[in-house]
Amino acid sequence: MTIRVKKITVRIAIIVLVGMMAVFALMIRQGLREFSVEDTIHGEFFPVVRALHAYQSDHGAPAAVLTDLVPSYLPALPRSDLVDAIGYKVTKDGKQWEFSLHSTALSHARFYVSRSDQHYTPEEEKRVLLRYHVYWTVLRE
Repeated sequence: MTIRVKKITVRIAIIVLVGMMAVFALMIRQGLREFSVEDTIHGEFFPVVRALHAYQSDHGAPAAVLTDLVPSYLPALPRSDLVDAIGYKVTKDGKQWEFSLHSTALSHARFYVSRSDQHYTPEEEKRVLLRYHVYWTVLRE
């Protein structure tokens, strides 16, 4: 192998290595952004989940609507630019509740769900992206 061929080979290897490092750095940046968004959503809305559990414990039944939590359990209901829609419902038997958040802040729409019983159907289990902080299950749309 001539010196010229060796130099070209080394340059190509350096270019490939730099490219791989750039891709890796972008992947890390995206992962940190996703973590930051999800951590912010949790931080802003976990007080609602905690208040829902407290309300049910105190009253023996779920809150009929989220505004029942204000002002005794929450000073106000939170809002966030990271969340497109907030949902709340009580099951037909009146014993369980579901609090949900829809977000398109990341590249794929996500549905954050917290339930008083944390039970999910087999169809929902197929859509689970992750579970965190015990109280949240993140579903793919």
